[in-house]
Amino acid sequence: MKRWWWLILLLGLFWPGQPVAAEGAGFTVTPDLPANQIGGDTGWFNLLVKPGETQTLTVTVANQSDQDKQLKLELTNAFTQDNGQVGYAPNQKKAASAKLQLTAIGSKPISLILAAHQGRKVTFQVKPPAEGFSGQILGAVYVRDETPPAEASGSGFAVTNAFAMVVAVQLQTSEKLVPPAVQLDAVKATTEHIQATLQNTAPRLFGKLTLQAKVLPVGQKTAVYTQKNTDYAMAPTSAFNYQLTPTKTLAAGEYQLVIDASAGNYKWHLTKNFTLKQVIAAAPAPAPKVNPPVWWPWAVALVAVLLLGIGLGWWRGRKQRG
Repeated sequence: MKRWWWLILLLGLFWPGQPVAAEGAGFTVTPDLPANQIGGDTGWFNLLVKPGETQTLTVTVANQSDQDKQLKLELTNAFTQDNGQVGYAPNQKKAASAKLQLTAIGSKPISLILAAHQGRKVTFQVKPPAEGFSGQILGAVYVRDETPPAEASGSGFAVTNAFAMVVAVQLQTSEKLVPPAVQLDAVKATTEHIQATLQNTAPRLFGKLTLQAKVLPVGQKTAVYTQKNTDYAMAPTSAFNYQLTPTKTLAAGEYQLVIDASAGNYKWHLTKNFTLKQVIAAAPAPAPKVNPPVWWPWAVALVAVLLLGIGLGWWRGRKQRG
């Protein structure tokens, strides 16, 4: 039976003027930035598009390896991951506020085979609606290596590393940005954690999001648990599950979750009641760090003793012969 071990590498935004590459991937992806690029040469597509007019997105893929490579290129929609970072991998996530996504106005995926050291331009087309759109549409050109693995001789299974690379795509019809809008949609509790669904209902990418959360019994003003997270980011019109893991036991009952969120000058005060039907056990404290035993001084001492013994034996033998 073959076993496949996959190493997925996902890259978001890239250094200006440089091809997207990763050590060991064996291929690169370089965006060909058009004249309507805004914000300078960012190394990704940041385009001011016109309603109803087709926009081309061209990337150059190059095979740097000595073997053929089978690649699949497709447009994807940006989303907010549960770790509070923007993701670009293929997904089916769509928040209720997402009226327009990149895949809905873009062309279909493209598969190709590149010979060793061959390069090729690949073009996608996107067509914004004639009535235009507000804010930003965010997604990516996602390139995945689908080359079949080479079977190791005599091993009975194959090992391969599969890489995926991303060139972000951001579209807007006006350089004026709409403000982000964060709301608390729902709160669920399990025996291990509390999960809050946060949604950015605005078509606006933003970062530097700080969340200061506290859990209070309903009718009380003293929090039984607090948690703070910083440097989160949210994709336009997207939602994610913010997880709170209490470090102390919470009894069953009625609670209120309060989240004070901020990003730059934007601030939100979010509250929602929820029912804890079962006790949440305190999360175990991290295990104390145990330093591994330091063995090398003993090894050095042992070698020194052995050398000393050999030296004394040689000296005594020479003295007796003399």
